[in-house]
Amino acid sequence: MELHAVQAYYDANHGLVELEDDVLSIVRQVRERYGGKVKINWEPTTEHYVFIENCADGTERLIFTTPHLDGRDLERLFKADAALSGHEDPYDRQEREQDDEFAARDEAKLEELREQGEKLAHALKQDGVEDSRYPTQVAVPRDLSG
Repeated sequence: MELHAVQAYYDANHGLVELEDDVLSIVRQVRERYGGKVKINWEPTTEHYVFIENCADGTERLIFTTPHLDGRDLERLFKADAALSGHEDPYDRQEREQDDEFAARDEAKLEELREQGEKLAHALKQDGVEDSRYPTQVAVPRDLSG
């Protein structure tokens, strides 16, 4: 049963439906922001509120269900919408930046370790210690065509 942004209305199956002020406020805010694109239904069998998107192709798609209807649900809907409209979560962005920084540090340390390894291998060769376990460095050109 679709909830409407009015205090009380008549439904053929459920008779007179009266919405509490907080539920009415949420329904009204969703209606103001999305028009008919998003609607809130009441599912009497589960007693959950169901947020549904009316798509351009005529289908209805479930957004989410909730056993309560309050500001948390409105915020959840707005965040989901923001994610789809290109909003970037600052926490996720900070995590990616940190991962990139750690990867750059790891690469720098690995390069330093490679250089030290080459120096060690060279010193061992100079001392006459030749071991087949130490690989010989070979420069491979990036472009193999020329």
